[in-house]
Amino acid sequence: MTTSIIGLFENGDIARKVADALIENGIEEDVIAILEGVSASEISSSLIEAGYQEEQAERYAKAMRSGGALIVAEAPDDEADDALDTMRSFHALTPEALTELLEKRSSEEAGKAKSKPKAKAVEAKPAEKPETQTPETQSAQVIEEELEVGVARTTGGKRLEVSVSEREVQETVTLHSETVEVERTKARRTLSPEEADKAFQERTIEMVEISEKPVVSKQAHVIEEVSLNKTSGEREVVVSGTVRRQDVTVEDIDGKSNGSRKS
Repeated sequence: MTTSIIGLFENGDIARKVADALIENGIEEDVIAILEGVSASEISSSLIEAGYQEEQAERYAKAMRSGGALIVAEAPDDEADDALDTMRSFHALTPEALTELLEKRSSEEAGKAKSKPKAKAVEAKPAEKPETQTPETQSAQVIEEELEVGVARTTGGKRLEVSVSEREVQETVTLHSETVEVERTKARRTLSPEEADKAFQERTIEMVEISEKPVVSKQAHVIEEVSLNKTSGEREVVVSGTVRRQDVTVEDIDGKSNGSRKS
């Protein structure tokens, strides 16, 4: 049986690297799909088909309206955890983290566009040394993993196969038989005139013999009926997993003064 796993990444280049790593770890290429630049409805339907709840699917679809890439894969049950670890090693994002990252990038690009000076006509003046401003910006992200629990649908059940076999059957039957035998007996007896008149006549004497032979016929009988019945039900299970969180701590740096020397 297989488990459906998903991973959300910043762009398609990272997603393709993740797909290559999954293939190297034994996941079949034909069960890995990369969703990038597709409609929100296609993303939602793909996740719902993979077994995820509609609300969860819409979260991912909403987060990917401005970018990002999503990997949807099917991994054997005993390899699903390893596949998830592979995705995490490439910094898989939650939908909220992707939204925050894309909004921040959009704001930075908008800020750069505003700070770009507009061209205007001016008189030529002696060249002046431009004032140099070197902005320095460094940032760190607060990242938190969320446990995404989906439902992987597996097929099973029972199958009825009807086969026909043959076997030899022996039955004992009693047969009646008759045999007509001819017996000749020598005789020396003188016939009377009356017997002589009757004796010299043509006639036929018959005796019928009967014999039996077995006759086989077949009659089919139903001795058992086998049927399949399906019942549906629901049950609740508790799923646990380990999630990580990356925090950013702000600390003040103590200033140190260096002595100057004049000559």
